[in-house]
Amino acid sequence: MNNEYDFILGDYRYSYSSANSFHTCPYCFKLTYVYGKDRLQNFFSQYGLFIHDILEMYFDGSLEIWNLTEYYKKHYNDKVTLPPPPYPANMGEKYFENGIDFFNEFSFDKSKYEVVFIEDTIHHTHNGINLTVKPDLLLKHKETGRLILIDYKSSKLQLSGKDGSPTKKDREKLEGYTKQMILYAHFINIARDIKVDKIDIWFTRNLIVRTIEITDDLIEEVLEWFETTITNIRTETEWKPSNTKDNQYFCKFICSVRNDCEHT
Repeated sequence: MNNEYDFILGDYRYSYSSANSFHTCPYCFKLTYVYGKDRLQNFFSQYGLFIHDILEMYFDGSLEIWNLTEYYKKHYNDKVTLPPPPYPANMGEKYFENGIDFFNEFSFDKSKYEVVFIEDTIHHTHNGINLTVKPDLLLKHKETGRLILIDYKSSKLQLSGKDGSPTKKDREKLEGYTKQMILYAHFINIARDIKVDKIDIWFTRNLIVRTIEITDDLIEEVLEWFETTITNIRTETEWKPSNTKDNQYFCKFICSVRNDCEHT
């Protein structure tokens, strides 16, 4: 390492989110993980956390499937308190209705599965890199014994074409989610000696499920990405802000340290 922040970055416990934030904006990473600035929530993070909490309550048995929609509507304004960005128009109303649609249509029969864990934090060290993964849900099918790793995304997966493939922009989004889930599956296997058979990503805003096949080549590719990213973080000296025209929406409305950034 060759960085004035070696004393922080050398022993830091990385996650997929922290590693990926460096790609989004190195300066955001510096403010967040080196300087430790207080993090702000935003409309999207509050909405996503609320969806996650309801699904967690369903799978831990504290909320029945027939109560999901009513609970969502009753507690929405208490949980999602921050306004959405001013554009696109009517975003708040659309997100609220998307949630109602999701829970109205939700029909997952958990009686066919054993819950292995919910939101379990797993620590591990890989090639000198301390890391943390925190998957949403791991289920075991009672009949087949197959282990399914599930992750909830409170976003839409936009599809195009007759084959139902994602749009170009959302292919990139799905690639990022794939990295995250392969990383999770691999280190669940290593740290807990549990072999994940299947990964499902639930896009809750338009009721789409995408399955990721776990292969050795994909694991190798993701581990290489992760190790290269951490090496780049540990040797970074410029920490340039990514306040480009394409990134302005993130900078203004999503970045958790936007109030501390002089480049916003």
